[in-house]
Amino acid sequence: MGKLILCNGKLAEQPYHVKLTDTYLYSIEELCYYIYNNIEVITEDFFNDTLINWIRMVLKLVQGADKLSKLLESKAGLKDYVVCVLCSADYYTETEIKQLLVIMDEWGNLTPIERRKKKADNYIKYRQYTEAVMEYEMILNSPEAASLDSLQYGDLIHNLALAQIYTIGLAAAAEVFKQAYERNHNKESLKQYLCTLILSKQEEKLNQEVLNYGVGEEYLEKIKNELDEYYQEAESSSGYEVIESLFEHKNAGQIVPFYQIAGELINGWKQEFRRENS
Repeated sequence: MGKLILCNGKLAEQPYHVKLTDTYLYSIEELCYYIYNNIEVITEDFFNDTLINWIRMVLKLVQGADKLSKLLESKAGLKDYVVCVLCSADYYTETEIKQLLVIMDEWGNLTPIERRKKKADNYIKYRQYTEAVMEYEMILNSPEAASLDSLQYGDLIHNLALAQIYTIGLAAAAEVFKQAYERNHNKESLKQYLCTLILSKQEEKLNQEVLNYGVGEEYLEKIKNELDEYYQEAESSSGYEVIESLFEHKNAGQIVPFYQIAGELINGWKQEFRRENS
C-alpha cells in the first residue's frame, strides 16, 4: 500500500483488490487503514459479500465476518459497517474512530446531487473515466439537476468533458467544453476548449472561436507555450521513449524487437482496460 503498517493478525496469501483505487490489501489492519484514509470514496457498496468472504475465508476472522454480514442483512448503514470493520482490529483508538464518524456526518449533510458529484470526481481522480462519464451524465440528466444554477451545471459539464477526453477523444470533448463555457463562463472551461481544439488540430475552428470569444493573441500564445512544455515533458518520459523505440524498430525492419515491445505495450493497455472495466 506504500506505507508500513503494523499487522498483528493474519497476512493474506490472496489479497483483497479494491478496483476503484487499484489497491491490494493483505490484512485486517490494511483494510482498516484503507477505509480510514479513503473515507471519501467508501460507499455502502464497498461492503459486500466478496469482502465478507475474504474476511471470513482468507483472514479467518469468522466472528467479524458474521457481524458484518448481519449488519448488511439488516441494512444498518454505512457508519455501522465502517465501525464494525475498524473495531475488528486494534489499529485505531476509540477517539480516532469517533473523529472519523464526525467527518462522515459532515458528508451526510451533503445533498444527494453533491454526493454523486463527489463520487464522479473520485472516478476521475482514480482514472475510472468510463464510470465518471456515466455518473456525470446521470447527474446532468436527473430531475435534481433542475435545482442547479448555470455555474454549477456548467462546472459539471466541464468535468464531464475532462473524462470524455479519455473515452470519446479530444475533438468530441472540445464541443462539451464549449457547452460548459457557455453555461459557467469560467475561463478554465474556455482554456480547455481552446486546448482541445489545438490538440485535435482544428485550426480553422480555433481561429473562428478566438474571434468569437475575443481571445487575445498573447493569451493564445501562452496556451500554446504551455502545451509545448507538456509535449517536452512527455517526450522525456519513459512511455514516450517506448513508443519512439517501437517506431524505430518498425522503420528499421527489426521485426522481433518490434513485436516484443508492441506485445509489452498491448499487455499493459489490456491490464489498464481490465482494471477499468472489470
